[in-house]
Parts: sequence; C-alpha cells; structure tokens
Amino acid sequence: MDLWKANPSDTGDDMMLSLYFVLGIFLLIAVRNPAANRSLIAFTAWSSFAHAVVMSALALQPKQANEREGFLGGSVVLVAIGVALILLAPAKQSVKPTSAVAV
Repeated sequence: MDLWKANPSDTGDDMMLSLYFVLGIFLLIAVRNPAANRSLIAFTAWSSFAHAVVMSALALQPKQANEREGFLGGSVVLVAIGVALILLAPAKQSVKPTSAVAV
C-alpha cells in the first residue's frame, strides 16, 4: 500500500518487500522439486542470515534506538527462517563423474 500512498519515508522497506515477494514466489515454485532448486533455497537461507546481521548492526547504533526492538525482532525472524530453510533443504546429492570417452 505504501507504493499507492507514495510514502517517501519508507522506501527501503518497500524495496525489501518487493524483493522478498518475488523470492517467495520462486520458493513456492521450488517446493515442487527442492533437490533441483537447492541453490535457491540455500541462497534464501544465507541471505536471510546476512540481512539479520545488517539489521542487528543497525539496532546497535545510537541513532536507531527508537527502532531497536523492530530491528532485533526482525533479525530473530530472519535467523529462524534461515535455520528452517537449511534444516529442511534436501541433502546434496553426490554426482558420479562421467567420462567423455565412450567405452
């Protein structure tokens, strides 16, 4: 709704929402064949960890004291999402090397 209201104070949130919305659609598609989409699942997990680190660092800055709880709460949620994705991701399948020479 912020895009329709043209709220200039929350542009960062709007951008992140658009990224996570699209990523969510691709994750829903990836659920059909998680083994084939393991890299997308891993990317989502590790990017959630990275986002949590940035939000936690922002929470520790004095100028962000009024938003500290929101940043820390968001960080906890992102870490939980990352951990869940790592735990639920299918195991990496071993690939047998193939020879280019026909026998």
